Amino acid sequence: MPVNYVLRQEKRETAKEFGKWYGRAVHTGEVNMKQISDEIEENVTAKAADVYAVLKELVRVMKRHMQNSQVIVIDDFGRFKIGLKTKPATTAKTFSPQKNIVGARVLFQPELHIDSATKKRSQAFLDGMTVKEAVQNAVEKE
Repeated sequence: MPVNYVLRQEKRETAKEFGKWYGRAVHTGEVNMKQISDEIEENVTAKAADVYAVLKELVRVMKRHMQNSQVIVIDDFGRFKIGLKTKPATTAKTFSPQKNIVGARVLFQPELHIDSATKKRSQAFLDGMTVKEAVQNAVEKE
């Protein structure tokens, strides 16, 4: 199935690309862990309940390792790690985690495939992807 997109015009007058059109992905729903477990059950010999239990434990184990400053590498999937958002300190001595670290986030880098002939890189999740304009895209094209 293709990834659906709609057209959106840049409307901020201060934007460098004011008035230009962009394609934006449209998401048609969500898939939860139970649905994924059921789908995996159809393709392997494990029961959905077992798959679900493993996925729940995977989340718990990943959290523990990332909060221990480790990078999680899942083959054919990608890498997960924690990144910090900080405010600058005038000197190293005045840097304080309580004052200068203002946020954290999980960073995900999908697995990369490199074509041996062209040396072109592509993300594993995007290999073979196609796109099509969403039906609800009601933009008049001149």
